[in-house]
Amino acid sequence: MKAMAGEIKAGAAVLEREPAGIAGDFDRWLERNLLRDGIVPAEGEIAPFPPADLMHNTTGLTEPRDFASHGVDFMRALERISPRPLRTCPSILDFGVGVGRLARLFHGFGGRYVGMDVDPRHIAWVAENLAHVEAVLTAPRKPLPSPADSFDAVVSVSVFSHLSEKDHLFYLAELARVARPGAVLLLSIHGARALERARGEARIFEMLSIPRPALDAAAAELAAGPGYAFILQNGHLTSAAYDYGITFVSEAYVRAVWGGGSRWRASPSALFTTSRTS
Repeated sequence: MKAMAGEIKAGAAVLEREPAGIAGDFDRWLERNLLRDGIVPAEGEIAPFPPADLMHNTTGLTEPRDFASHGVDFMRALERISPRPLRTCPSILDFGVGVGRLARLFHGFGGRYVGMDVDPRHIAWVAENLAHVEAVLTAPRKPLPSPADSFDAVVSVSVFSHLSEKDHLFYLAELARVARPGAVLLLSIHGARALERARGEARIFEMLSIPRPALDAAAAELAAGPGYAFILQNGHLTSAAYDYGITFVSEAYVRAVWGGGSRWRASPSALFTTSRTS
């Protein structure tokens, strides 16, 4: 009997170490990634972290614990608003993959996960370190290198919150093209709440480094204009080929522009949930 108890205990220990990844228990997997008390799981149990310079380039963070926490927060938010669990989708496009803030958490994913980005440094790191991700370099303002009807889900975190309206509309059309009919698209934006915090919270205002008059003009645009305000910044991606800035978009704009076409249906339950209809 004592031997049997020992075997059971040993078996449980093996299961505890087994890196099931996102294919296993969802909440337990996210908790494992949070690096509680500074404890880093054994190599192979979770996906590797990018170096501090690349981490900072994409998120402003430099510590693995903070990078992991951001990714887990986004994953939980996506889980709440998605009409079906992303981990059950056969194919996912991560548009603006960066250095895997979200993609890392799909370690163990059984489907096809494609990460696209315009920065070759990001793509090189993802290709080298995240074996479950197909890393694809894209060119600014060029069609995405995927055939039509390729993906069952599209996720884009912190991309549409930095685009000019021209680029916004271009990439929205491209995502519609590569999404399959019935696909779900989860795209993050800066809405009225983000603008309110940028104007009212000193920490966020200083972080954005945007002149106060520009934020006031954005507020007026969201309140009475078409609902799209883009403030150009000299950020890490700003170049002759790509305008990078801070973008604020009203809910009315999203529902009119994203949900106004025959190929889209805007979700009534979440501002940035959309599905392709045809």
